[in-house]
Amino acid sequence: MHASILKYFVAVARSGSIRKASEDLHVATSAVSRQIKKLEDELGTPLFDRFSDGLRLTTTGQIVLRHARETLQQYEVMKSDLGDLRGKKTGRVHIACLDSLAIHFMPTQVMAFHKKHPAVDFRIRTDNYNNIFRFVAEGDVDIGITFDLARPQDIKLVYGVAMPLMVIVARNHPIAKLKSVTLQECAQFKLLLQLDNEVMSSMIAFELASLDRIGRTLVATNNQMMLKPLILSGLGVAFFTPLGLVDELRAGDMVAVPIAGSNLQNMQVGIVAPRDRQLTHATESVIEFLSQELDKFSREIDDIVRK
Repeated sequence: MHASILKYFVAVARSGSIRKASEDLHVATSAVSRQIKKLEDELGTPLFDRFSDGLRLTTTGQIVLRHARETLQQYEVMKSDLGDLRGKKTGRVHIACLDSLAIHFMPTQVMAFHKKHPAVDFRIRTDNYNNIFRFVAEGDVDIGITFDLARPQDIKLVYGVAMPLMVIVARNHPIAKLKSVTLQECAQFKLLLQLDNEVMSSMIAFELASLDRIGRTLVATNNQMMLKPLILSGLGVAFFTPLGLVDELRAGDMVAVPIAGSNLQNMQVGIVAPRDRQLTHATESVIEFLSQELDKFSREIDDIVRK
């Protein structure tokens, strides 16, 4: 039903490239190209403008994309309804989440959910919070798990937990002995920042600037895993939520210190979903399950940090 033509079209629209779409779909480039041409011929109009650096949707293509996404989504809902009639959850759930959640939280929860509902499978991608909102809004994923910051109106927060940004240091770092620390005090040490975490970096930079202090950034990278050994070495100060550092914090190799007098203490991480789009039964079950587990995980983190 609905053939592969709509899936191929959506994949090309998402990637802006027939070659990239064929890689994502694991089919031959020629097959994707033929389907796109077939669709354009059937509708009697170009759906993409061709440029040297890729494809861009025409105005007509944007209309067709909305239809294709809605049709494919309703097809998934229908399959989910059929599975529900048979008394089991079936289908595929697409999730976009923060990198830090993919380290500990998501693998554990996928395994636990799979034991209860083995007919449900997952497609999970990680990205920064801005892109996660975009993926949810455009229908590329069913739900997102991200910071609840500057959330678009067409996306709702289903469930959220407090997850403050904290100063993360090695256990032998001078800051590790403090009950709380100001950004001004942090600026006296070398800083370890995430490049693609523009919200955190900009908020930290803004608050440091307001204090008329600028810290020296020793390393800035888009890879949290790279910063871990640098933090453990005691080389510098990083700013993270504890989400991806549970094992190190539990072992006492790292210490999370609250940031005193900062708005960064009021952050929240939550599950977000499209406000008006109908979700499958499998997706609704995943949301309910992850909401419960996110609450447990938040309380576990809070206990670890307080010790």
